[in-house]
Amino acid sequence: MKHILSLILAAVTLAAMLASCAAAPTGANVSANIRTTSSDAADAAAWLTERLGERLTESVVIGTDAAEYGVDVSALEDDGFFIRSFGRVFTGACGGEDVLFAKTPTGLDRAVRKYAKMVEAGAVTDATYHEGARIKRVELAGRDIGEYTIYCENDKYMPEAAAELAARLKQACGAEISVSTETPAAPYITLRYADDDALSTVGYRWSVSEDGLTVECSGGYKPTSAHFAVTRFLEKRFGWLGLSYGYETLGEAELISIEAGESGGEVNDFVYVSLYGDFAANDAFDHSTMKLGGVSNCCHGLQNNRFAASLSKSSNADWANDQPCYLDDEFFEVSCEDVSEYIENKKKEGKMPGEELCFVDIAAGDNAGWCTCRDCTAMLKAEGSVSASIVTWANRLSEALNEKYPGITYGIFAYLGTNKPPRTIVPNEHISVTYCYDSNCAIHVHDGRDCDETAKKSYLEDWLDITDYVYVWYYGMDEGFMSTCYTGMVRDNLRYFHDAGVKGLMWEAEDYGFSTAKISKWLSAELAWNIDMTDAEFDEFFGRVCAAMYGDGGAYVKQYCDALALVYRSAKCASSGFTAAATPTFAPLLLSPIVDTLFSLTEAALANVDSARQEARMTRLSAACIYQGCAASYFDAYGAGDDERVAELSRRYELIEPRLAAFGMSAKGSWQGGIVVWDRENWESDMEVMAWASWRKNARMLSLTVPEREMPERVAAILGR
Repeated sequence: MKHILSLILAAVTLAAMLASCAAAPTGANVSANIRTTSSDAADAAAWLTERLGERLTESVVIGTDAAEYGVDVSALEDDGFFIRSFGRVFTGACGGEDVLFAKTPTGLDRAVRKYAKMVEAGAVTDATYHEGARIKRVELAGRDIGEYTIYCENDKYMPEAAAELAARLKQACGAEISVSTETPAAPYITLRYADDDALSTVGYRWSVSEDGLTVECSGGYKPTSAHFAVTRFLEKRFGWLGLSYGYETLGEAELISIEAGESGGEVNDFVYVSLYGDFAANDAFDHSTMKLGGVSNCCHGLQNNRFAASLSKSSNADWANDQPCYLDDEFFEVSCEDVSEYIENKKKEGKMPGEELCFVDIAAGDNAGWCTCRDCTAMLKAEGSVSASIVTWANRLSEALNEKYPGITYGIFAYLGTNKPPRTIVPNEHISVTYCYDSNCAIHVHDGRDCDETAKKSYLEDWLDITDYVYVWYYGMDEGFMSTCYTGMVRDNLRYFHDAGVKGLMWEAEDYGFSTAKISKWLSAELAWNIDMTDAEFDEFFGRVCAAMYGDGGAYVKQYCDALALVYRSAKCASSGFTAAATPTFAPLLLSPIVDTLFSLTEAALANVDSARQEARMTRLSAACIYQGCAASYFDAYGAGDDERVAELSRRYELIEPRLAAFGMSAKGSWQGGIVVWDRENWESDMEVMAWASWRKNARMLSLTVPEREMPERVAAILGR
């Protein structure tokens, strides 16, 4: 395969340059200095014109058709491009020329963004991005990787992982590698299971000999252990960032060589991790997650699976608005039958107990309608918690079903009145407990180091004292435009959970792209494997993630996260309660001292992203930053009569509407993808009302020492009071 660089240096002619000098502008919104060679370059040309304006002084050629230059762009990836500046080498009647070619409009989008930043920096240099295979050559024990065959065990999971490895190697370096379930023959890459508790549920180890590479995958949870062995090996040895998380970026290299005698591996530090809250319907351009292990967190299984729903008295007959009597014999019998039927249906789907089916969610419905019968009341009095009757029922049910369905864990909640464990009744070995942070301080590290004495009490460690099977439902205050940023506390929280003995966690972060929760979850995905990362390792990985998500703007986003972390950790305690209700009540005032810093950082990041997808991601974050900053600052500026500050905040606020329009959203009206604001025709009035309401809620939530103020006359007039 010929490389573009050599082709273009050989093919550029003076005639082509002269033709470009005489070219007419592509359209009314495109600079006369830009010539496009293909119709699909119009958007890129318009973007470059708008970005550079009068700074666009050189002749620029943009397109996916480079035929007149004798160049074949097929060697580029879909997002690849090249930039070549010929003004310093070739000179025609009208001076120099810069050429930007790609295979697709996606590549052109990246090319013009790269070129614009070069012009703004005052130095245009040649650049190539994603031409040909990212890794030019891979050697294993001195042989080219293309000489190998991948061998694997012939069960229902391993061949899929082997095929995934072959596909990834082809993607990385272009090598065509076959997969076999026969006895391995040198040179080989072998995937096999190891029944070794030291590998936990999905850990792995690998070693290289003169004959090839052997990868041993944990037999603890076979449905995904080989997949994680493959993806984590490629992440660690090939530098394939984020492959096991679902958001991937592979760097370029001339050679990766793995020598005979090398070895390595990893063991997952949590047996289960689920990163929840990215929904394709709300975040079509940003849907990444990870599920690690088989025994998971609960999610209102009694309600969602309709166990014993025939006995529910709620309007939906599904325990959504009431709770059963967990000590009632009829409820036990019906629930036992329903759970058994559920398991049998899963078996018909091919999910066998102890393999794909390791867990059944039997947790309470999402309400506090606890039974007040004589028996339940007496148990509550004796045990000090509603959880006592639930644990009693769960023990009874799991013991009844365990003989028929060994290998299944049954999950219950410590949530909404059941956070506290019973005094004497303990869960048996078939029960896992999902502890929810709905009644704890939500803005500080969960070990309580930054909390005041009244907020430090958590029942998590009390549950850990009575059972080894505790999982955490980790809340963030993530709800649309008032979503907050806990990226600076992720590592401390996960270390606390791990060191305390928590088996796994589920992080709910429904931010709709309006916070940095995706960075936080990606960091969590890595910490699940490497909880003991040093400060330097964590900081380096943090930076790589920011760069992967925001390109050249990533450094500014990292500073944004760091600034917010300092603010939150120095704030007073606040409980999350239910995230939708509580989130707007404390975030804006915390930001007040750093509003301008955050605005400058997000604007700088927005100007430095590398692609349209990164711009979309950053646009959402910037809009939320402006909204929160105005909520934090506007009322004080208005009250102080600072007209200059009011005008500046008003100017910023007016940026929100056009930025949201790109996603079909509006800051005017009701619920719009996680945004709740007032329906006002005038943005300034809208902002005044929003800021005042947020300020009052903040003052109450944080028990601020400043006196609560009366509603300004202008706000009262807007509200019609």
